[in-house]
Amino acid sequence: MYDDLMETFEPIRDFFQRRQAKWLNAQASPVQLLTECRAAERDTFVFPGQTGVAAIQRDCQHVGYVNFSINPLHDRLYIGMIKIESEHQRRGIGLAVLWRLWQEHQLPIVPIQQYGASGPFWSAARRRFAAAGARLEDQLYVCQLEDAKQRWQHLVPESEVDKSIREYWEWVAAEHAVGRPAGPGIP
Repeated sequence: MYDDLMETFEPIRDFFQRRQAKWLNAQASPVQLLTECRAAERDTFVFPGQTGVAAIQRDCQHVGYVNFSINPLHDRLYIGMIKIESEHQRRGIGLAVLWRLWQEHQLPIVPIQQYGASGPFWSAARRRFAAAGARLEDQLYVCQLEDAKQRWQHLVPESEVDKSIREYWEWVAAEHAVGRPAGPGIP
């Protein structure tokens, strides 16, 4: 019965999602991102994922930048900072930037440690994204980063230093086991 009821509302939901996505597309149309991505450095949050920075332009004028990263599982896009120059704020540029990133990567967006008075911006962006069928997740605090990256630690390659240390201790253990003198009661 519940499934039947939900099927009744799906066309309505789809209509409003398309409508909201169309509105977000219109907001994003004058905004361009000049993006530079690279592999994340070892000992950074998303290693071995990607980090990126994008210059934000509106109508061919520089208005800010956004720092972001994508984890190695390719299932989240993390926003480190969106900086819009003060004279260009409150014009929907930040929302347009998020929408452009979502369109390009099709990944849930997670802000890392929302700054200062940005709470209302992120709340409004979450509502707009949800209405368009996209996901903008709750912020991730800096103290939560270590726990979050445990999901992809199996993908982190062993460094040469760690490999050397491990091999040394394996060698020590093997030498100790082979050259170990027999103790009392051990033949």
